[in-house]
Formats: sequence, structure tokens, C-alpha cells
Amino acid sequence: MDLVPFDESAEAGGPYADVGDFRQGSAVSRWALARYLVGRAIGESVSGALLIVALGILASAAVLEWVLHTTFWAVVVAVVALGVLTMRAVLRAVLVRLTVGEPVGGLEARLRALVDDTRSDVLAELRRIGLPGRTWTLPVLALRLIGTVRRRDTLARLRTFDLDRVVPAARVDELHLVLRSISTRSRL
Repeated sequence: MDLVPFDESAEAGGPYADVGDFRQGSAVSRWALARYLVGRAIGESVSGALLIVALGILASAAVLEWVLHTTFWAVVVAVVALGVLTMRAVLRAVLVRLTVGEPVGGLEARLRALVDDTRSDVLAELRRIGLPGRTWTLPVLALRLIGTVRRRDTLARLRTFDLDRVVPAARVDELHLVLRSISTRSRL
């Protein structure tokens, strides 16, 4: 019987693995929760960008009316701003409907904090892969996906999005526990 030396680093996930490194849920649920964090962070960033764009358009309408005295064009620009605000409201409603958007005590605050922590990492990763990655440029990302000319290139770049860079395992584990707590409370 040959004795083979035991390689602790290979068994424990590397020389710097934590003691008691237990993952919540399955690999598929961790992947889905990481995608959830990324999607919600992008959705909230786009919502903020749409608000900034709408306020800029409303300021333009005010300048048209008060400085240039062109009421017709001021009204047209104001209607466009209302359209942008409507798009933002629809996006927010979809985000609340598809995600855990209803307040559930302190858990919703922790969930929002996790999404906020993820937002800067998502934007940095988008910039790393060569896509618009600033809050005010995220609507350009949406336009690139809508248009037929740049869609293929944008999708190819999005396929290189590295989820592990954006969402650390500890954040996914915490999200898993928060969502489990929310679902447990909603059943009671």
C-alpha cells in the first residue's frame, strides 16, 4: 500500500481558503442570484440615468420658454421629458414587480445595500469589456442593444462579462440568506 501525500490546498480550494467555507444553495442558484444582483444594479442605474436625462430635458424646456420665449418648442421638449419620465416609471415598476421590491423591514434595506455594493462593480466590469459603464452612459448600452448595427458586437462583449469579478461569493451567500429570510417571512 503506497502512501500518497495529502495536498491540503487542492482539497480546500487553495492555500487561502477559509475554514468552514460553505456555499449557500446550489451552483445554479448562486449563478441566478449573481445574475439577479447584476440585473437589478443595471436596472437601477438606468433608472437613475433616465431621471438625470429627464431633468436635463426639462431644464432645456425652461430655457426655451424663459430665455428664448418659444412656447411651442418648450411644450414639445417638455412632452419629450414626460415621455422619458414615463419610461423611467415603467422601468421602476417592472423592477419592483420582478424583484423583491416591496419593503420587508430591515431585509429590504440590506437587499438594497447589496445591490448598491454590486452597482459599482458592474459598471467597472462593463468598462473593462469595452461597453458604456458610467451611470449617465447606460442608456447608450440599451440603444446599442436595440439597434441592429452594433447589437452583435455588444452581445459578444456581454458574453465576456465575468460574473466572478462583479459578485464575490460572500455577497451571493448573503443575498441567498436575505432572500430565504424574506420568503420565510412572507409564508408566515
